[in-house]
Amino acid sequence: SDLLIITNRLQTRFDIRMDIGSILAADDYIPWLDNTRGDIDWYYWKRYKRLLSDNGFGPNVIHSLDMVSDKIIDHLENPKKEGSWSRKGLVVGHVQSGKTANYTGVISKAADSGYKVIIVLAGLLNPLRNQTQERIDEGFIGLDSSKQLDHTTLKEKLIGVGIYDHSRTPVPLTTSTQDFKNTIATQLRTQIDQFNEPVVFVLKKNVSILKNLINWLKGNNLELNKVPMLLIDDEADHASVNTNKEDEDPTTTNKRIRELLSLFDQSSYLGYT
Repeated sequence: SDLLIITNRLQTRFDIRMDIGSILAADDYIPWLDNTRGDIDWYYWKRYKRLLSDNGFGPNVIHSLDMVSDKIIDHLENPKKEGSWSRKGLVVGHVQSGKTANYTGVISKAADSGYKVIIVLAGLLNPLRNQTQERIDEGFIGLDSSKQLDHTTLKEKLIGVGIYDHSRTPVPLTTSTQDFKNTIATQLRTQIDQFNEPVVFVLKKNVSILKNLINWLKGNNLELNKVPMLLIDDEADHASVNTNKEDEDPTTTNKRIRELLSLFDQSSYLGYT
């Protein structure tokens, strides 16, 4: 009956919960978010929060996601901190527990707080990488990245959060149909030099793709020592882990991830599994 359908929809919207979870912190962890919260313009997070609501996420789930992403950001490093720093963390959750929604929220808040380069390693296969790019296009970038180099108008490219407000837009250097390519990145390089808004890469976890990005970053005279970087490693238990013994060289993918992180004087690594 109609009443049963309405009841089920209301239960879905208001009764579903998301637990905050538990946190294990490093000994050198120093909270910073609460002290700087009032100075941050939460532009990207507010857009994403509105999209979640419009997509049917209930207020309880959105509130929990807000709290969880705050805790995660707070355990990463403050991107405004001067000097060299490197932090690493891992988020562990249940299957189908809203992982992509979680790290899209984290990315939004990381951008608001000052991270300027965001790299997402999105699985081992093209379909998963493309799907992840589409989700980030919708929830963070606000543009259909597959149209970024064509001649369509800005209005025709707007999707997701970009429909609410596109006064500021991150710069995607990969698209929903194309993994990292030197030629595309070079075409858009003038936007990177400014670093006014975050630059976003969504990559397959592939040794040659990682190597291409590393070579491109090294060869373009970008002042990476001044740019805080966040690396999100989706499915961090796949390929990323160094399975070799301590006295052996690390596995190739692990080695490339380490090399990528080392290019930046200021970096946070966040694995998801």
